[in-house]
Amino acid sequence: MRVTQQILVNRVLSNIRSQQNTILDLQTQLATGLRVNAPSDDPIDARRAINTRTTIATNQQYIDNISNTSAFLEEAATSVQTISDLLMRVRELTIQGANGTNAQEQLDSIAEEVNQLLETLLVTANHQTAGRYIFGGTRTLAEPFVATRDTDGSITAVSYEGNSEHIQVVIGAGVTVDTNEPGDAVFMDNVDLFQMLIDIRDNLLAGDQTSLQNDRLEELEDARQQIGQVQARVGAVQNRVERVSSDLEDYNLQLEELLSDSVDADFADVIIGLNAQSNAFQAALSAASSVIQPSLLDYIA
Repeated sequence: MRVTQQILVNRVLSNIRSQQNTILDLQTQLATGLRVNAPSDDPIDARRAINTRTTIATNQQYIDNISNTSAFLEEAATSVQTISDLLMRVRELTIQGANGTNAQEQLDSIAEEVNQLLETLLVTANHQTAGRYIFGGTRTLAEPFVATRDTDGSITAVSYEGNSEHIQVVIGAGVTVDTNEPGDAVFMDNVDLFQMLIDIRDNLLAGDQTSLQNDRLEELEDARQQIGQVQARVGAVQNRVERVSSDLEDYNLQLEELLSDSVDADFADVIIGLNAQSNAFQAALSAASSVIQPSLLDYIA
């Protein structure tokens, strides 16, 4: 093949452009910190990076779901513990009131404390977190428990206006957990806690120590077991979501390392390559200036 001046010029320019593109690519890697900046840089690693980022984002959404519900679980656990402590005090007062040596005046005083504990129980049952009632089932915007009072303002009955539905949160692929305890399951399952305290108060006011000794103490034991089961359920969910969240965070760290291995640039290698390519480019320019006629080279420049 006859090598003409035009062929020589085109070949030299093509080589120079190729070196410039390589230098640009290396400079881009330094600027972005990424070895793969476009799918064409490495189609296989680019696809792997897309899949990895998608998995990381999905896991992070699960972590966020758990984080958002953790506060409600914590509030539920605290409230249930408050109820447990309250029932212990009610039991002490009931045993005290069932003692046949108490005069009616003493029973009235005990009844007043039980009445105050009843009011505390109602407040706990209508506890809110971030503007949402935690014991209303899925009806979280209205008070779940409504009291009926007599002319003296004492509670005579409490009705539940929430529902029995559970709030489910997705914590993994196809995995959901119930993150709330509907109020009827907590306060009105085997034992209606409100009615029990009302009965204890009224028995004390009426001096009915027989009912206190028999019916009320038995109900208090059933109520203790009822609340214990609720505590166990809430605690189990808390432990589960905390464990899942920790596992997801660890998994995301591993995925981040995989992503880095797939697309991140090795700065040391890039800098060495850039220096070598820059030297080669200067050499190519020097060679081109001696091969191509100066007038033609100047024209191209």
